[in-house]
Amino acid sequence: MNSDQISHGTPDVFREAIHEMAGMVSLQVKLAMTYAELGDDTGLEYAIRHWVAYTRSALATMADLKAMKAHKGGHKHGPR
Repeated sequence: MNSDQISHGTPDVFREAIHEMAGMVSLQVKLAMTYAELGDDTGLEYAIRHWVAYTRSALATMADLKAMKAHKGGHKHGPR
């Protein structure tokens, strides 16, 4: 997604944020795997904590997106 083309205050803003957080989750998962392979428990814990934080943030943003769509009458049922 190109953030230069995103209109603020639209569902696309939420999707862009989730997209970015998903990328960060992916990075943290890879780091966690590397730290686990290396036996670096400090790094492993750090990566897992960030992984969980980005996941929680993405879930909260998804809830905001759903609330926005429901408020605007645009709620659509789709895959979960």
